[in-house]
Amino acid sequence: MSAVMRMVYTSAPDPIFIPARDRLKWRFGGWARRHPRQVDLFVVEALLDHRWADGDGLLGRWQPEDLEEALLDWFPRQVTMRPEQWPAVTPTVGAFVDFLFDQDLADRRCADRHLLHAALDKLAAPFADAMADQSRYGLAKFWATRMLHEGIDPADQVAAERFIADLHAGRVAVDKNLLNQVMANHLLGEDPDHHPPLPLVAAPEDDTLRGLAAESAVVRRLRELVRWLGGGRALTATGRLRLADARELVALLETGDVIDPKIGDRVFATRSSEELHGLTVLVAWARAARVIRVVKGRLVPVKSAAKVLADQLALAGRAFTALFELGEAVCGAGWAESVLRWRFDDAVFAVAMALFLAPEPLEIDELRRLAYQAACDGLGLDPGSEEQERGWRQLADNDTDRLLDQLSRLGAIEKGEAVVALTPLGVGLLAGHLREQGVAVPTIDQLTDETAEVVVATATGSPAETAAALMHAWRARNPATASSELRALAERTDDPEHRRVALAYA
Repeated sequence: MSAVMRMVYTSAPDPIFIPARDRLKWRFGGWARRHPRQVDLFVVEALLDHRWADGDGLLGRWQPEDLEEALLDWFPRQVTMRPEQWPAVTPTVGAFVDFLFDQDLADRRCADRHLLHAALDKLAAPFADAMADQSRYGLAKFWATRMLHEGIDPADQVAAERFIADLHAGRVAVDKNLLNQVMANHLLGEDPDHHPPLPLVAAPEDDTLRGLAAESAVVRRLRELVRWLGGGRALTATGRLRLADARELVALLETGDVIDPKIGDRVFATRSSEELHGLTVLVAWARAARVIRVVKGRLVPVKSAAKVLADQLALAGRAFTALFELGEAVCGAGWAESVLRWRFDDAVFAVAMALFLAPEPLEIDELRRLAYQAACDGLGLDPGSEEQERGWRQLADNDTDRLLDQLSRLGAIEKGEAVVALTPLGVGLLAGHLREQGVAVPTIDQLTDETAEVVVATATGSPAETAAALMHAWRARNPATASSELRALAERTDDPEHRRVALAYA
């Protein structure tokens, strides 16, 4: 009889994954006792943790290279075990492979069990060597292993603190070269380029996005600015637009700037284009997007950008990427600068990703908090007193509002009085930007070739419209088998929401 169990935990949070991991582990233990097979349940726990934390969360899908990564990298670097436990590791993993196939929990894209067993046979000796090689250890494992060697239980807080005190006092000898290698392993293990799997967010087709980009105020203004430049315009000695040109552009581009503002009965004469925030940002944006540049005191179009300017979607994508560089222009400079100016790229990314991942619109106050925290973390700053915190936060909040204004003008967000959401254009621009950075962004088209459980798990964690589009597209791609696969999943899974979605589309 097959086990009832959910097997897909892509991007699942700790409270969902850990209890499920333990249920699967204990079911495997019961299976091993019935067959009988000698196994170490801690090994399976570590293996599943690896597949969830560093992999794709597909607990029933294994290839030989997955086993190699787990046994020759994850275990040596992360998993603390006594040497007498090592011989049980590959047999336990082999038993787990048999359990998956015996209980009908192996994914249909899982490698054949005989292929996996052959891989494990080849890995047994290299695994023992890797576990014995301390230069492969991560930092936490290095110190935990050292404590065990000294007869200290790392879980004994008093004994562990005494060991640390002895270490700091120089009473514990440490191989400095080995420790340096372990530190390097630790830093590599904290790979900043490693991104967890992203949830599915449906982006429109390029033709639809191109039409949306054509409606973007920023795209229109960038194209108008380049047309207005013609063969180029002279700048002032300080590299600014001449005031007469600025006056013309404010009207032409509708930047919203007020020239010679009147407050009460008094007129404050505009003396420099630098005072015109909207125009200053736009010119900086055009330069960062590489559609204009400064040559010998003149602002001129970039000839090689002609193709980008002719394609509204390409120009919108270039503008979105350029936004990350606009901290000084958007935030301004002076004695009361906010931390966002210095880590503007971090703030943009934090805001954009929060909106990308959120199933519902986010409150502006929450985005202000995220932007401020991202900037502070990037600078490694602690505001200090409560009064300082209030001051820093107010300045940062003002600049976050300016950032949101720019995203709104680009057409990437829709902003209400208290909440913000990505627009379809914003989803497409961010997805394109992430792909350019090497981040895998799942698409509906890719997922239509996936298994029923992967598709249902993805749909369950997606906005309603995206989930419906995915399920309909998957059924259309798999008309002969979709209903039977969904009914089989509904019978097998122990996740009530997965069962509900599977039955709804079966």
